[in-house]
Amino acid sequence: MPILDAIPADIRRAACAFHEAGHIIVGWHHQRYITHAWLRPPHGFSGETCFEPYQRGFQIDSAIDRHRAEIEITILSAGHCGEMIYWNAGDAVKWYPGALHSHADDLQQMAPYIALLRPPDEEALRAQCSKAATAVLYRPAMLAAHAALARRLFDRRRIDRDEVDDIVGRRTGLSGPAQ
Repeated sequence: MPILDAIPADIRRAACAFHEAGHIIVGWHHQRYITHAWLRPPHGFSGETCFEPYQRGFQIDSAIDRHRAEIEITILSAGHCGEMIYWNAGDAVKWYPGALHSHADDLQQMAPYIALLRPPDEEALRAQCSKAATAVLYRPAMLAAHAALARRLFDRRRIDRDEVDDIVGRRTGLSGPAQ
């Protein structure tokens, strides 16, 4: 496997863009609005997707909140899933760095949701959420929207909610987040 520093900058930046676009697409599908997403300067080798905050907290005894927590884990899983779509395609395959450390922040952000759900098997829950994220990302219209979002992020290093709604809406035929 290539050493991370040996991977060309454009390849690493594109992988990051696909990672963030994965979060955006699965969030959009689950009606989670972003405020913006960006690739961090100076190189764009890491990024961040910022969703609008919830209007209220999560309650352990609420079935709705438990479902929301599982959706959040699915959205957080989608970055890794989106990035793997990139690494498994075209010329990127030869540069695949092996174990991805880009998922560590997402795993850390999952912790409060996993703590709320208290699953008997955390690994099984994460696997189930990754599978759900992948199922969304591999829908043909979502694959096209995912690639378009990643290209926009790669080119401009930032994207906002209106651009996301426009790009995803044009490729899926839906306006605003999926119903």
